[in-house]
Amino acid sequence: MTALITPAKRRKNARPVWDEEPSWFGKATKALFLVCYAAAIVVPIWAVVATSFASEEALSRAGGNLLLIPTEVSLRAYEEIFNGGALTKSLLLTLGLTAGGTLLSMVLTIGAAYGLSRPGSLLHRPLLMLVLFTFLFGPGMYPSYIVVQKLGLLDTYWSLILPMALNAFNLIVLRSFFMNSVPNELIDAAKMDGAGEFRILFRVVLPMSKAILAVIALFYAVGYWNIYFSAVLYTPGLETQPIQVVLQRMLMSTQGIPGADLGQYQAAEAAPDAALKMAVVVCTIVPIVIMYPFIQKHFTKAIITGAIKG
Repeated sequence: MTALITPAKRRKNARPVWDEEPSWFGKATKALFLVCYAAAIVVPIWAVVATSFASEEALSRAGGNLLLIPTEVSLRAYEEIFNGGALTKSLLLTLGLTAGGTLLSMVLTIGAAYGLSRPGSLLHRPLLMLVLFTFLFGPGMYPSYIVVQKLGLLDTYWSLILPMALNAFNLIVLRSFFMNSVPNELIDAAKMDGAGEFRILFRVVLPMSKAILAVIALFYAVGYWNIYFSAVLYTPGLETQPIQVVLQRMLMSTQGIPGADLGQYQAAEAAPDAALKMAVVVCTIVPIVIMYPFIQKHFTKAIITGAIKG
């Protein structure tokens, strides 16, 4: 008689190893890692903010280095930025470029994405192939410079907007969203009611695409706000430069690099160099930091919905 072989009894509510409750050592290790990771991000930002409020005496005692806790607080650096001088003009210019460039980019991207998302649109496939070609094979620095030069855009602020007014990646993501997340039944119903393409776009498509539009607008805004290389390349002769270029020139001036003059950005008996530089850094990151929390909740939904289904 053969013996019966029964399988081993499994534990009740047994879970895979990766799904088990972590031990106290694992929890402590994760907590320590998260604390160190957060400190690596928060401490440098706090040092920049604290140094921007430090007085000249406190910075002198620290040897011109960054401070974590300034012994004496001064607002002279921010007064220098917002007193209507060169720094104020540079900051206002960057705000204008960001607002105007983002608006123009959104208009062009929405129009092109909606047109390419309609199967029966004019030259639908050739235009889509052209967009994909520019996405895969981007122009180099010299061809881009020659195009800007031949169009007569050198030393004009249009050279900072038009070359990056339409981004192929953003266009493809928005087109995929329009195609896969807006029901064709709604568009067909609107057409049966006599609505034209523009009315369908503004009354049906855009209200259903607020999440992806917010994310695309943030992408464009960050690109315009952080514009630096294009300004150095295309607008070297303009007196007022974007704030990123100003910050780079201030850094070069304090390092003794020839050709960098800090005099136009800092008056006599004004804020110390380190505090002024850190105050400019704070002014460059605060708008993005304020904007990001309101749009962050749309990132996952917009990007996944707009990209994977395409």
